[in-house]
Amino acid sequence: MNHRRFLIQLASISLVTGVIIAFLLIFQQFSPYKVFSLCTLGFFALLSMAMYFPAAKSAQSTDRNAFTRLVMVFTFVKMFLAGAFVIGYHRIFQPKDVLFLIPFFLVYVVFTGFETAFMSKLGKVKPAH
Repeated sequence: MNHRRFLIQLASISLVTGVIIAFLLIFQQFSPYKVFSLCTLGFFALLSMAMYFPAAKSAQSTDRNAFTRLVMVFTFVKMFLAGAFVIGYHRIFQPKDVLFLIPFFLVYVVFTGFETAFMSKLGKVKPAH
């Protein structure tokens, strides 16, 4: 997978997810979480970029374990940052209910699927000698 293709796919998945979030925000009970939902989308888009570029480089490495280690580190870091993002929002803004989690998990699941797909493609790259 080349960088251009990745960026086009990232933009596409972000746009589709943004449209889904916009639809969800039509409902009054989700409207207080508009900014949080859009920040979530931006957060995961940036996180995907932060994952892709080092992973693309390590996929070219002759040390095949480098890519596996990187995937494991990114998985842990993503889970930690996602938890910190939700906890931080909850502590700072003290939402009246937990409905803010629905758009968050929607974006989380979509981007996890996207990241799994591009990491799988990168894992099949033949290392440069």
